[in-house]
Amino acid sequence: MPREAGTETLEDEARAIAQHLLDETAAAYEANDFSAFAPHFMLPGDVHTFGTARLISDLADLYDLFSRVRMFFDNIGMTSLERDCISAEFTNAETIKATHITRLLNGTTLIYPPSPAFTLFRKVEGRWKIASSQYATTEPGLDDAIGRTRKSP
Repeated sequence: MPREAGTETLEDEARAIAQHLLDETAAAYEANDFSAFAPHFMLPGDVHTFGTARLISDLADLYDLFSRVRMFFDNIGMTSLERDCISAEFTNAETIKATHITRLLNGTTLIYPPSPAFTLFRKVEGRWKIASSQYATTEPGLDDAIGRTRKSP
C-alpha cells in the first residue's frame, strides 16, 4: 500500500488520485474528447444507476457509452460537469474505493439535484483507472444513455 509522505495521509493520497481521474474524465466529456476519456478506464468495467447496469467489455462498448452519455448531456443543455470526491480510501495497493457528488450545470444553473456516486479505481500496469461506477440516480435520460436497462421481474 502507498506510504504516508510528509503530512499527506493515505486518505489524502487516495482522494487526490480519485479527484484527478474524476476531473480528467469530466474535462473529456465537456470537450467531447473520447481519446482523452478512454485511457482512464479499465476494460472490462461496469457502470450502474438504480435503473440500469452495463458491462463495458471493450473499447467499442466504452465509445458507445461515451457517445450516448455525451448526447444526453447535449440534450439537457449541460455545459459543465462538476464532480467532487467526498471520501476515498485504499483497500490495498492497487485498489481505491471512493464516493463523489456529481453536478450537471447549464452555466451556473443546476440542471438536476446533485447525485452521489461510488467508484472503484484499480491500478493497472502502473496507472490508476476507473473499474466500476455506481450512480445513485433514477434519471430516465441517463438510464437510456447508459443503455441495457434492467427489466422489472
